[in-house]
Amino acid sequence: MKLSQVLLPFTPYAAVLIGMGIFSNGWIAILLYHLVMMVILFRARRSGFIQNIFKGWRWWGFPLCLGSIGGGLLIFLLWPIIQTAGGNLSSDLVRFHLHGVSWKLFVLYYGLFHPSLEQVFWWGYLGYETIRIHWKDVVFAGYHFITMTYFVQWPWALVSVFVLTFMAWFWRQIVRITGGLLIPVLSHLFADISVMVAVTVLLKL
Repeated sequence: MKLSQVLLPFTPYAAVLIGMGIFSNGWIAILLYHLVMMVILFRARRSGFIQNIFKGWRWWGFPLCLGSIGGGLLIFLLWPIIQTAGGNLSSDLVRFHLHGVSWKLFVLYYGLFHPSLEQVFWWGYLGYETIRIHWKDVVFAGYHFITMTYFVQWPWALVSVFVLTFMAWFWRQIVRITGGLLIPVLSHLFADISVMVAVTVLLKL
């Protein structure tokens, strides 16, 4: 395995640490992460990864997509328990320049664009055809831990790593079985939008 294939999965770690850790800016973090993914996918565009977004639909994709909404619902219901001690969601988002119009644009951008790009990058370009848990599944889940510790208590952020490791494995199995990314992309989209809606509602409470 080439060194680049080993290092590329750690791209979001660098983006989060630079964007949120150094510049305290959520936009810098997400745009830096997306820029790297887009450059890599553009260079590999002839491999057909992007076209696979529209392939692989099965009837059981409907309940999977609907079930993905549960992620946002759980965050909303558990928020009083999982938020950082003494934390304030609105102040935390302001700290990362995510408020007002900036937050609204972030919700649209992240909710609609991020799922497709991330699925193509991780399970199209970096995908690994094995039924077992792969180290890339864990790496995918791990960068979310860093992000979430800014908003929730670390034990709950750790729980999210286990959940997202399973989801990474699950999405990868769907790609392996169906030969396409459509179901993972749509279920990811439903999950991300539900989370964005949950956070937006919490900000109004």
